[in-house]
Amino acid sequence: MFESLLRTQAAYHRHCDAPFAAERARYLQHCADHGATLATLRMKSTELLWAARLLPPNASQGLGMEQLLEMVRQRTSIHKGSTTGRRLTDIARPWLRYLGWWREPVIEVPFPE
Repeated sequence: MFESLLRTQAAYHRHCDAPFAAERARYLQHCADHGATLATLRMKSTELLWAARLLPPNASQGLGMEQLLEMVRQRTSIHKGSTTGRRLTDIARPWLRYLGWWREPVIEVPFPE
């Protein structure tokens, strides 16, 4: 998948050598199969690369909102921008869901006795 998205050999190797390359490629192919444009896939590949670098090695055991917000904090401390954190959240969370690694928050609703 990366070879069809990335324009340079350096970018290709950067993506292939980063953590969770197979998982990122599989998700990008899934997005392409469901109609994502080339521009969208390129943007997703960049944010997924950031996410992969920020994920803990045991990410497959599950992550929740707290961990995702920590990743966003780390990302925005490196690259400031008004939409940086939102873009990472909007791209990483569906990827983590696709992989089965996302843990939805549990909201307890108290019932009166």
